[in-house]
Amino acid sequence: MAEKKTPQTNEELAYRLAEDPAHPLPAPVDVRTGESAAAYGREFLLREFGDEQAIQAAMRKPGRPRKATVKVAARKGASPTVRARVTDADFDTLALIEAKTGKTESELVREGVALVIARYA
Repeated sequence: MAEKKTPQTNEELAYRLAEDPAHPLPAPVDVRTGESAAAYGREFLLREFGDEQAIQAAMRKPGRPRKATVKVAARKGASPTVRARVTDADFDTLALIEAKTGKTESELVREGVALVIARYA
């Protein structure tokens, strides 16, 4: 008669597999903690993004921005809206970028506005 298998928790399975002598785990390499890890991570981000401004842009919270924290008496109600007409080719390209990135049209337009402001402001 076959031996009945008992269900294992994820932790039990991980422990059993980690302790399998036929499949030893490699020793950890270059483990960093605390300030050393933070400094290394910062260096990595600067290498990847180039400068502090690019890092901040990449880490910016996605989605619709919050309303301005400074109260402007003339702006009550709905958020400010910017409208523009684009060529059919640009519109089709924007649709391809939406599909590729998973971002909405509004998210891409806000990102574009932020890039223009960063460039000219």
